[in-house]
Amino acid sequence: MAAVAILAILVALSSYGLRYTGTARMNNAVFDVAALMNTAQLRAISRGAPHYIFIHQPFQNTTQPGRVRVLMIERPDVPAITRTDWQTLNLTSGVAEALQYTGTRSDGTVGPMNANPRDRVELGTTWTEPGNSQPANASFLGFLDLDSIRIRKPLPPPFSAISLTTTVQAPNLNIPALDLMVGCNFCINPSGSEPYGVLRFNADGTMDVMTGNARSGAVIAFAPSTREERDVIPKLLTISAPAGAVVVF
Repeated sequence: MAAVAILAILVALSSYGLRYTGTARMNNAVFDVAALMNTAQLRAISRGAPHYIFIHQPFQNTTQPGRVRVLMIERPDVPAITRTDWQTLNLTSGVAEALQYTGTRSDGTVGPMNANPRDRVELGTTWTEPGNSQPANASFLGFLDLDSIRIRKPLPPPFSAISLTTTVQAPNLNIPALDLMVGCNFCINPSGSEPYGVLRFNADGTMDVMTGNARSGAVIAFAPSTREERDVIPKLLTISAPAGAVVVF
């Protein structure tokens, strides 16, 4: 009887942990990305050089989105990347090479140098820990389509100016998806490239949205995507332009 009771307690604890894993993943993701954005703004001001938040999602294969990566990159404007070129970056050889700039190398010569990410966050949109009852690639963190009726509209000023819509819609607007594109209003997916979005923090403290048409500000809608937590209230990570104020709703 004691063994049966202990087993029942363990099963209950396991179910409880599984039930709230997605919510914890969502909260942690929002906090980590918001902190990285704030750091990029402070570094741009203190160092007097533009800093970029580069968010992208390499695909695991032709059908399944992979882990979302958020990079903070310091990059001088030599040469500057035009707004048009931001929409068509070639990421085949990686982000660092796509954002090359002209700088002074360690040997004193001047020439093209790869951009150097200063910090990064990886968001686990898939989960493959062995030994768990969940199937391989079971997802705990997802993105909710900004067109969903579950998202309160409009946001309070000045965030009410931010467009709460995306260029790609989820198959079901009210159920979280793994695709970053359905929940990110400034992310783009050029032909032959992985989805990505770019925010630029300037030395004067302002922020510009470099990709897409979200000139007034950026927003990403996070949500747990486990079956048990699909109805959990999503969190919107918003950042207004040009003030660069980061707020979570």
